[in-house]
This record gives sequence, structure tokens and C-alpha cells, in this order.
Amino acid sequence: MAQHDFIIDNGTGSAVRTDLNAVLQAIASNNSNSGALTTNYAYQFHVDTSDGNLKIRNAANNGYVTIGPVATTNFGLAPLAGGTFTGKVIHNYTSSLTIPSGTTAQRDGSAAVGMLRHNSTLNQFEGYNNGAWGAIGGGGGATGGGTEAIFHENENAMDQDYTIGDGTSNINAGVFGPLTINAVLTIPSGSVVSIV
Repeated sequence: MAQHDFIIDNGTGSAVRTDLNAVLQAIASNNSNSGALTTNYAYQFHVDTSDGNLKIRNAANNGYVTIGPVATTNFGLAPLAGGTFTGKVIHNYTSSLTIPSGTTAQRDGSAAVGMLRHNSTLNQFEGYNNGAWGAIGGGGGATGGGTEAIFHENENAMDQDYTIGDGTSNINAGVFGPLTINAVLTIPSGSVVSIV
């Protein structure tokens, strides 16, 4: 561990040389120290050996911003391509999120439950579940010749509670029957459910 105030004091040749070596060691070790440094400068890097993180001093020179653990690839930050997140990801914006889009032939060769994409061949969003890709966001269904979306398909039993329009009023819904309802179906005020 090495740190320095980055000020070379006046002294004899030997003392100045020792001070120069000390400052070079601090630079070489990224000012590694357990906890905060004794002398700090705005934008100064610092390896905190107490928690293993690389930190940088803030512009006001009154605290550190943690970059990430030095023992972890990319300091634990997501790489530009192929990142894996192990916690909740929050998208805090109001525009849109772009998901992968490709042809049916370009589907993931090792698909797993929970995958989501846009199918440009079928012109629909789809997700992977129960060993197969299926349409989402507007209903699934069989397709006819080429890219024709002909049939809408739905299950014939409702086994989980369902609220039309997710609770929003004046949303209509339709389903093909017969339909067996084994759970609570909530139809908000102004909404209509048609069973054909």
C-alpha cells in the first residue's frame, strides 16, 4: 500500500530521492490504502483495500465515487455486448426500449424460457416458453401461407385471476368460447367482455 501528498519537500539529496520514490510508488499503486487517503485531490483515483474497490474523488473534493471492485472484470460494470445482470434492472425513461428484431430463421439457437424478441417475418412480438416460441402483445395464433396472421387463439379455461384492461375503465375484450372461468374475472366500469 502506498499513498503520498504529492508534494516534494525541500531536503537533502537523499531525503528528496526518498520522497520521489514514495510519490512514484503511490502513483504505481493507484494510491492504495485501507479507507480514505490522508491527502485528497479532486478526480484522484484510489484503490480502497478495505473493500477492494477502485474509487475516484468527486469534483468538490469532499467524497469518493465508487467505480467498482478491482478483482472483478470490467469492475463489475456491464460490457457493451453480452452483459448479464443479476439484479433488477430499472428503465427510468418515457421514450421506448428497443428489443431484438429478426426473422424466424434468426431465432436464438439455444432459446430459454423468458426470452423476448420481435419476429420480423411474422411481424409480431414473441416470447419463448414451454419449449416453443409464441406470439405476445396482441394474441398468439397460427399463421397461414407466408406471413399471413389468420387465426387468433386462446385457451378455453381461465385458471388465474384476470382484470380487463389491467384495471383501466372503458377497455373492451373478446375471447373465443366456450370458456370455463375458474378464477376471478374483474370487468371495470365501462368495459365489455364478448365471448364468441
